[in-house]
Amino acid sequence: MKTGSKVRVVILSAALTALGGCGSSNKVSWADGARESGSSAAPGHVTQRTGAITAPTTTSTGSTTSASVENAAEASGPSADDSSGLGTNVREFAQSINVSRVSFAEEGADFDPSVSRDGTRVVFASTQHRATSDIYIKRIDSRVVTQLTNDPAQDAMPTISPDGTKIAFASDRSGNWDIYVMPITGGKAVQITSDSTDEVHPSWSADGKQLVFSRLGAASSRWEMWTADVQNPSVSNFIGYGLFPQWCSVAGTGQGGTDRILFQLGKERGRRAFGLWTIDVGANGATNATEISSSPTTALINPAWSPDGKWIVYSEVPVVGKEGSVVSDRQAVHPAWSRLWMVSVEGEGRVRLTSGPGVALSPTWGSNNRLFFVCDRSGAENIWSLDINSAIVAAQATGAGEPTLAKTTQPTPPTIPTANPVANVPEGDPQSNGAPR
Repeated sequence: MKTGSKVRVVILSAALTALGGCGSSNKVSWADGARESGSSAAPGHVTQRTGAITAPTTTSTGSTTSASVENAAEASGPSADDSSGLGTNVREFAQSINVSRVSFAEEGADFDPSVSRDGTRVVFASTQHRATSDIYIKRIDSRVVTQLTNDPAQDAMPTISPDGTKIAFASDRSGNWDIYVMPITGGKAVQITSDSTDEVHPSWSADGKQLVFSRLGAASSRWEMWTADVQNPSVSNFIGYGLFPQWCSVAGTGQGGTDRILFQLGKERGRRAFGLWTIDVGANGATNATEISSSPTTALINPAWSPDGKWIVYSEVPVVGKEGSVVSDRQAVHPAWSRLWMVSVEGEGRVRLTSGPGVALSPTWGSNNRLFFVCDRSGAENIWSLDINSAIVAAQATGAGEPTLAKTTQPTPPTIPTANPVANVPEGDPQSNGAPR
């Protein structure tokens, strides 16, 4: 297993038990499934990229409703059996997308991207220089990287503050995972959380005064979501159960002028795969928990807001194995495939953004409707970007109500970029395959 991939597994602490009472395996991951509660918490095996997908399940063939086999393949991804569980209510994005490679790790991996609001810089975690991850920053149009942390422990999941002056991140430098804040230029990191349990995946409020993060509950043994005041971290509030929360960058988008937080949450029955939810947070607590999208046979993970708070991008990944089974390290670290999707905050206008055999995870929205994500098609995991303006137009064309299935005469969605493409060469251009960088 590559060092860069393995650190993806140990970088967070899932502390979740495997399904079916499979207590012999402590490696709970996207593939094992993550029951949101359990009796034997085992740290070390959820990544920001894959997130702890709950409940493995087998694929059921022949469930394509009225769609043709070809259309079912378009809707589901790698096979024609509609394994995504999305059925026919899908509108495919059929435009050519401008794809660029942003980072250039040849060993290890670059992951967990966060883009500045002006779209000029990206902060990310990387293991390209050593086995443990550190935080780096670079201009998006440059190959020069600046190292911001240099701790022998793991530093990961950076996120840039709304005013662009600070970075919040997670680190296990104190013995377990905690949240820290440091200047965007590097320097002394201030510890925000100091519980004996693990806190991961910080996200800034729109005004930059608060952080939301996931905490492994000592009593509940579930991933909980908490908010904390950056200037007075002792002031913290529990807002619900969930993983990888993302605070909407536009204030007041919730009911009654509250703020809205996006997160992933696994069901507690059936196949228990993760779906996408929002919750409204205000002075009177958290209310209006709303499911935006889910699938019976795949997991929807890594959700992220558009800058205007109207759209959500996320990764769809398969669940593997049978319920109660133990999966291999390879399965736990690396899903067989993943796709990036976009959907409106009302759950309408769903559009698939990528296809192909590669793995695309951790999407994050930059300026000018440019999407950044992690992809392994160059051999190592690196950060890539693609222009999704045409995808938004395609989604808006669906109007209100149920999205419609694209016709078979439309071209297929763009594939995830092949190895070593030239930046800004559209997918399918012959120069994008093996061209020198």
